Amino acid sequence: MTRPRGNDTPQRGPLADSGSRAAPRHRIGPDGRRRSAARPAPVHRPGSAPDVDAWRDVLRDTIFQLDATPLRPAAPSSYTGWVDIHHFGAVSISDVASDPVRVARTPRLIRRNPVDFYLLLLAVRPSQAAIGTHHNRLRQGDAVLVDSTQPYSLTADAFAHYLSIHVPRAAVRRDVGSPPALGRIIPAEDPTLRVLNAVVTELVRGPRGRPPETLADLGHTVYELLVSTLRTAPETGTWGSGAQLSRRAQLVRMREFVRIHLADPDLSPRTLAAAFGVSTRYVDLVFRDGGSSPAGFIRDTRLDEARRRLADPRQRHHSVTSVAWSVGFTDPGVLTRGFRRRYGTTPGEYRRETLAGTAE
Repeated sequence: MTRPRGNDTPQRGPLADSGSRAAPRHRIGPDGRRRSAARPAPVHRPGSAPDVDAWRDVLRDTIFQLDATPLRPAAPSSYTGWVDIHHFGAVSISDVASDPVRVARTPRLIRRNPVDFYLLLLAVRPSQAAIGTHHNRLRQGDAVLVDSTQPYSLTADAFAHYLSIHVPRAAVRRDVGSPPALGRIIPAEDPTLRVLNAVVTELVRGPRGRPPETLADLGHTVYELLVSTLRTAPETGTWGSGAQLSRRAQLVRMREFVRIHLADPDLSPRTLAAAFGVSTRYVDLVFRDGGSSPAGFIRDTRLDEARRRLADPRQRHHSVTSVAWSVGFTDPGVLTRGFRRRYGTTPGEYRRETLAGTAE
């Protein structure tokens, strides 16, 4: 999968950076000014609307223009809200929260502030989403995709909290293969979404100060998981059992499962059968419909990933044996033999030829 290019990242105002570091967390102070804060905390300001207005201004500085309206008056000096944005190359993750509020991206704001990217919203707390003709309630852990070029609204009648992943629209459309569905709930039970949720939560809670190259790699990982989630999300908005899905849909899900669990040396047709609650014979039929066998797909995917890592200058310090283990080959000889059959050269020769002339 092609990495989303850094220059696809929309500009988000004065707090946007080059993607080499995480931006600071901001909270609304008693005087309405934005201040860095190590952790979210209640802030004090008379009245509720000015506090929400200040929170909305932070959103406009760090993400894009939105309307924000409090659902009910807050007690004086009791407003809580924060915006915490992290940049990982061309991918950004925002940790956004507020007291009960309705947030909307309106046609007027779209015309005034044209930006071009998707946001996958991960609900940390329950809320409601209205995107196009879809009006759904998000449970904790659910996700919904919105488009910065189309109107939408989010409403929370209790404390609102989202983790939002920002990715370039053009890159997502290219890698998903078609425009993804907007406004449809991706349920928390979706196995790929569960992995994505865990990774994003760890990234926003983890330590800052990571090297720029590490940030870009982490962004690529998040992007691949997001695309996998959109590809495999059930069309009905509920995660059905294996028997309820067509073989074509199962094939997409099983292939993504293989890619996610590639490093597991025990990954096999039996593993797939157990994960999807079907027989190994059914797994074989699903892959045969796609023109391969399950074991062959696992082997070829491991070889393709090994080839990608061998060609990456940033991984030149990893030995061929280490690369073999990282993609699930317990015997480096198996990688060498398979690599020669598939690519006509050995892993070591391929790396030397590919990296020849690159900077040390």
